[in-house]
Amino acid sequence: MSHNASGAGRSSTDAAPPRAPRNGRPLARVFLRAAGITALACWAVLLVWASFGTGATSTGSSGVYMIIGTVASVLIAAAVITTAAAHTGLRIIIAALATAVFAAAAGWAVYSSMPEAGPGQFITHRAGVAALAYGFGVLGGGLLALSEFVVEGYAGGRARPPKSMRRKVGVFAVAVVVLLAAALAPAMQRWAELANQDVRTGDTAVNEAGLDGLAALAGVERFTDTPYGLLRTDHPADPTPQAVTMLDPATGAAVWYHRRWNWLAAQPPVLSHPQDLVALTGPRADDRGDFQVRVLRTRDGEEVATAGFDGSPGALLALADDRLLFAEDGSEVFHVYDFGGNLLWDAEMPPGCEGNAAQVAGGRVALLAKCVPAPDRPVARDYVLAFDLDDGATAWEQEVDKAAEVVPDSFLVSGDTVLIDSRIEHRVTDGPFSARRFEHRLIAYGLDDGAERWQVKDQSFGSTNSSACGGTLHLSQPSAATASGVVAGGEARADVPKAERRTVQIIECYTAKDREGSWLGVMAYDADTGERLYKKSVRLGYTPLDPEVARGWGTVLPDNRAVLAADESLDPTRPDCRLYEVAAGEAVEVALPAAGTEGTAVPADWCHDAQISAAASGAAISYVDEDGTRSIAVIS
Repeated sequence: MSHNASGAGRSSTDAAPPRAPRNGRPLARVFLRAAGITALACWAVLLVWASFGTGATSTGSSGVYMIIGTVASVLIAAAVITTAAAHTGLRIIIAALATAVFAAAAGWAVYSSMPEAGPGQFITHRAGVAALAYGFGVLGGGLLALSEFVVEGYAGGRARPPKSMRRKVGVFAVAVVVLLAAALAPAMQRWAELANQDVRTGDTAVNEAGLDGLAALAGVERFTDTPYGLLRTDHPADPTPQAVTMLDPATGAAVWYHRRWNWLAAQPPVLSHPQDLVALTGPRADDRGDFQVRVLRTRDGEEVATAGFDGSPGALLALADDRLLFAEDGSEVFHVYDFGGNLLWDAEMPPGCEGNAAQVAGGRVALLAKCVPAPDRPVARDYVLAFDLDDGATAWEQEVDKAAEVVPDSFLVSGDTVLIDSRIEHRVTDGPFSARRFEHRLIAYGLDDGAERWQVKDQSFGSTNSSACGGTLHLSQPSAATASGVVAGGEARADVPKAERRTVQIIECYTAKDREGSWLGVMAYDADTGERLYKKSVRLGYTPLDPEVARGWGTVLPDNRAVLAADESLDPTRPDCRLYEVAAGEAVEVALPAAGTEGTAVPADWCHDAQISAAASGAAISYVDEDGTRSIAVIS
């Protein structure tokens, strides 16, 4: 009896089912090829963006080389990507390795050409991004060459993974490289920022040898007076970088410095009303459309906030704890931003008016406006206005006498009072060297409501032939801020002694009618009542012709003493510089130290470009050395 061939007892001779192919290495090849091609594409894109999309200046030989390198890199990247799409094997290995070598050489050339950040030179964002772009060129070429070594056999015998798996792995590889490029591009810009930044705060062991080397390049520049020291603008060339140093006036040592060589200073540093904050404003040197305001703490230089703007918002007139007040150039519009650069409100002054000076105090924005003739204003005149700090609503407005002028240095805010010197210039004689006499009217307004608290009229010293002798207004205690600072070692400085009575004082050079020669005079008034306390003068021979020099020849200390500098000689080539202290209406000559803080001898003509500032319990006199740099001498 025959058995069924398909019976259960039959032994099977069928072949075993084939094993599934090993897809690990083919998938690795897909990942490496996709990542390599994407990296080459990122190389080209980043380099194009570095050359044309970062706002960097493309002038000079460096710009030409950058453009040539960009064009060559884009062509090479396109050729290699096209080759990789059409060929495999040895040809792509050679092309990819040659590309990686070219990118490495070009990247090294970019990196080695980056300067050491300092005065007049800095690393641009373009160079940083370009170095990163060439790094992606090296990465792309290396990955593409490596992809040809991860599988066995010739190209024709290589097994291909399923299409869906290849797509997923390729998308993942592309995403990894693109995200890496997106993250590293701003990181390289940040690296460039840090490489161009030179900051030191509260250092207990300041190496003055290094700082003096920079100070020697600083040129002749005046200081910004603060309760914590003298803020020096470093390297005031054109353009001026955002580079400042706070100096201890007692020793001349650096307390802190903040330097960003790739950011320009659009204006001198601006202090808040309490003088505890200082703002540096300006565009990035390699992209003038990128504008920032950097707020530092005056005491130690710590960065409080940085506000960014797309283009210049105008001139910074004032700042508060969280407010920035900008006036548009040539416009009656001004804006208030927070420290994040967000617009809080804007307001308008009367038509034809432009903001000239401002202070923020007591919930008010006090503003001095210069106004040209308008339909409702037949002559030019000045206005004093106040706005609410929270919403910009107009609080009050005061017109200044149409014949008078208020200069920005004579617009002062102290506590809850606005003080102005409304001065009128009278022509005494005619001709090219005509004499003039300045008549002063001191007015105090309440900051909250604009009510006039007191007024002193018809205050005058005498006639003068120099328009620089227009008189400068000084407050013995400009703000309620404590005047304690820090010294170079980081230790706190003792509080500056203050008098119980605050004074406002006018310092002016003039020719006296009742006695021969020129004089430098000071008139002191009680800041709360306007009562005149005294008038005193010291002899003056050489009369300054620059208003900045005239202002630098006098200051008022917190204890109400006035310190004056004068040249008693009538011959500028044979100076006879003197220093005086005026207290309670009495003038006493003060000896200047024979050597300044740098140990150098004080030149004979030190007063010709001197700047006197309050310093601790005395005064600091900065002057120009024979080599053109500034030194400081301190008197108690």
